[in-house]
Amino acid sequence: MGESAGRIGLQETIAALRKELVESIVASQTEGLRFEVGEITMEFHIEVERSTEIKGGAKGGIKFWVVELGAAELGAGAGAKDKTIHKVTIPLKPVRYDGQPVLTGSNKTIE
Repeated sequence: MGESAGRIGLQETIAALRKELVESIVASQTEGLRFEVGEITMEFHIEVERSTEIKGGAKGGIKFWVVELGAAELGAGAGAKDKTIHKVTIPLKPVRYDGQPVLTGSNKTIE
């Protein structure tokens, strides 16, 4: 296992949210009441890590990890690293491929 085992990257986190939203919208297709999906605000604690290590031919660099509260106090591990924790808020507004708002539920009217 690599150093990133047990850690969640920012890209992976947002991809998981996208997947959950799509699954929720698909599951709502039989519902008569529709909702427009508005802005979603995600708040993370992000660990920004700069590494000068070279492992297996890989160069050091900057990585962004989503961390749990309190995880900043965990051990830093070996190697020359500089880690900083930041609180990041990302507003996301889901839209369809044609730029229209995302709707949940069925196109059928409620009787």
